[in-house]
Amino acid sequence: MRLESLLSVFCLLIFSGIGYSQELGLAVRGNEENGYFVQILNESEELIDSPGEFSLNLSNLDRSVRSSLENWKAASYKETEKGVVLERAHYLKDFDANLYLEVEYERVSATLIRKTFRISQNSIPNFYYSVDFTNVPSLSPREYVSFEHENFKGGMVHELYPSAGFITKENDVVGFLTDPGYKNNFTRTTRRRFSGRGGGMVGMRILPDAKLLSIASPEEQDNGKHYIKYTFGEALNLDHGESWELKVPDSYSKTGNVDLKQGDSLIEMSFPKGDKAGMEFMSGMEPQKIYSISFSAKGEMPLALKLYEYKDGIEGSELEHGIKYIDGFPLEKNSWQEFKASVMLSYTEAEDVKVFIGRTNGLRGSIDIKNLKIVEHKPYRLDYNKLPMGETVEKVTYVFIKPWDGQKDFKISSQVKLAEGMGFEGTEIEKMLYANFQMMTWVISVDDEKPFNVPNLNYSPDMYNRDSFWSVISTYNKDLNTSIWNQWTATQTPEGAIGTIITPYMGSVEAKDNEATIEWLIWGLLNKRRFGVELPKEKIQLAADYILNEFDENRDGKCASHFSMSQVDVMEYHPKTERMAANQGMFAVALKTIQALGLEIEKDYVMLAEQEYQNFYDEERKHLLFDTDYPDLISVTDLVPEFLSLWIFEKPMLTDEMVQNHLDQIPALNKVKNSSHPEIGTTAPIILRLTDDEKAYTYMDENYQPFGDFGANNYQDNSRDGYYYNGGSWLRAEYTAYAVGSWHGWKPAKKRMENRLWAEKNLNPNWPYSKEFIPTKWNSYDEWWPSTRGLSWNVFVLMANEFVGDRKPEMDPDFKKENQ
Repeated sequence: MRLESLLSVFCLLIFSGIGYSQELGLAVRGNEENGYFVQILNESEELIDSPGEFSLNLSNLDRSVRSSLENWKAASYKETEKGVVLERAHYLKDFDANLYLEVEYERVSATLIRKTFRISQNSIPNFYYSVDFTNVPSLSPREYVSFEHENFKGGMVHELYPSAGFITKENDVVGFLTDPGYKNNFTRTTRRRFSGRGGGMVGMRILPDAKLLSIASPEEQDNGKHYIKYTFGEALNLDHGESWELKVPDSYSKTGNVDLKQGDSLIEMSFPKGDKAGMEFMSGMEPQKIYSISFSAKGEMPLALKLYEYKDGIEGSELEHGIKYIDGFPLEKNSWQEFKASVMLSYTEAEDVKVFIGRTNGLRGSIDIKNLKIVEHKPYRLDYNKLPMGETVEKVTYVFIKPWDGQKDFKISSQVKLAEGMGFEGTEIEKMLYANFQMMTWVISVDDEKPFNVPNLNYSPDMYNRDSFWSVISTYNKDLNTSIWNQWTATQTPEGAIGTIITPYMGSVEAKDNEATIEWLIWGLLNKRRFGVELPKEKIQLAADYILNEFDENRDGKCASHFSMSQVDVMEYHPKTERMAANQGMFAVALKTIQALGLEIEKDYVMLAEQEYQNFYDEERKHLLFDTDYPDLISVTDLVPEFLSLWIFEKPMLTDEMVQNHLDQIPALNKVKNSSHPEIGTTAPIILRLTDDEKAYTYMDENYQPFGDFGANNYQDNSRDGYYYNGGSWLRAEYTAYAVGSWHGWKPAKKRMENRLWAEKNLNPNWPYSKEFIPTKWNSYDEWWPSTRGLSWNVFVLMANEFVGDRKPEMDPDFKKENQ
């Protein structure tokens, strides 16, 4: 390329507009001698600068040889129809290897640019590598913003959704996004289960991608250094590097009813029966740092450990990244058990971290602990992404610009722009659900690059079968569908059951008579139809035999199970129950799936199971009976099998009258004036009790609920009316029920669908994204459970919208890719 003599006074402007507006352009800077790089413009004004396109760290597989490229610039560039490509080849003397690097900028739209980094080598079986993309504002920004914080002060950004931006003096926000982890090879896992499935979650000793997204620290900003950076392929090893102990208090405060005795390193606690009790203290842990907490313990009951944000004398949220849900760390009475876990403190406005150690289970007994330590780490960093010989690896990031219109708008834009950058088409809420699903799908670990889908960060690191089923079948990505389906295939027991859960770093032996095996068969059928996948015949037959033998050993067409086959799974039944409509419906769908897979099964038997599903319709009450022992309960989940039958097999199992009458009795709650249809409510409870009074419904209580001890303990005193499975509104189940209603001619279906999508985005203005459930009875947003934020499986709305004719498969970029 021979433009270097001109580039000092001339830059190549691509797609710049006329007049002031938010419109991104690209300018190639540099020269042949010093290398070329791209500067991003807003119109003709410099917007994002950088000393280079990226910085790259490399090592061989025994990590004995290391090399790096700092602030890489290209040897040449070329214009494309949509942007520009930068290229350079390197000979790496330290490895005796050739390395080929390319960066492509593409203008997706006037306000959105995609940046693709490509790297390949043909010299060494494998490299480890990590890469930094540092985006420097051309002018000092007014402030930084992250997905969860309007004024982010700086440092690690480890939040619900990995996006961040800066606000310019002109009041524009410039946002940065990343492709999902299964494409860009990162994971957001920071913890694992205990061994033996006991106790909760503990922070890991090797933390991958802790600094996936970071913003210049306050100290750096004070020194005039500004940036937003993505780092891919970096892990932190807490057992290597530097560390030092924090001083823990000489004495501790009591909380609750506990007898507390302290020696030099021994702390003895004795509890009568009662509420949460134990010891607590201020730890001195600070944000943007990584710690370990460790001690030895013995006792007559499980130990609870909690870490809370603390500010202005008030205990705040429980910390997320590391220790979580530790209410039952198992102890032995006469031998010391060792506890050690990492704690990653990302951004928080708290003044300190309060530590609680004690009991939360109400039991009488004692707990002793000794050698309590809190250690601060400066961990050893290592590169873990792999670059195999002969393969090209990509990383994709995005930049967008728009007028700053507050935090809610930034959250929405971060989701919408990612979907658009990935080529997805649809309504705004469809784009948001698609992007949320993408961000909940990453790689398993530093040593396993297979894709992994979790429900949300609260459930991380676990992948649940039913969550990944509803999530992944909503995309036409062949590799994603087949890879995760194959992972579930590997959990099959000798009896044919498919596991319920896959959890990284630890094992799970949970395989039971719930809907997991049925969903795995359905998923296999979809993979065969959509992608022409050849299914493993022996495993398919084994699963079919398991379903037939486990759920209907008498071959009378009636489904019997120890567990619910709907998502309402808080009860276990001994002996097996035949009381549940959803179970019968899912069993009928399973038989239809077995039939569609070409396995031997009698048609009359399939029809018998369908008839038994119909028999759950009560002619007098005019609805399907969620549980025949509790005939006043009604649930939208009982229509999910009907949706699957219509969607997969294009045949109903229920009549129009049954479906219409059922839906007529499910109330629409949370009525809002500015909703799509303000005359009706925006959410419906997943399950509630019908009554004969004017209100026509009530929530469950300790006396009338089908969930045994769980219901008696959680639904007493009306304290959880409208929450979780006592009337919470779950989008996927509710929306598919309305889609069933639409097929069966239920007139309110369209309005109810539109209002429910409105609610997901707007009902809580602080949470404009997918949620596990929306409460149907609440007083303030502070009562909504933070653990529900960002649920993945609501993306199934896409398939429901296809089913009712509101979208087409071609709107999914992977469908177009598979069918080109």
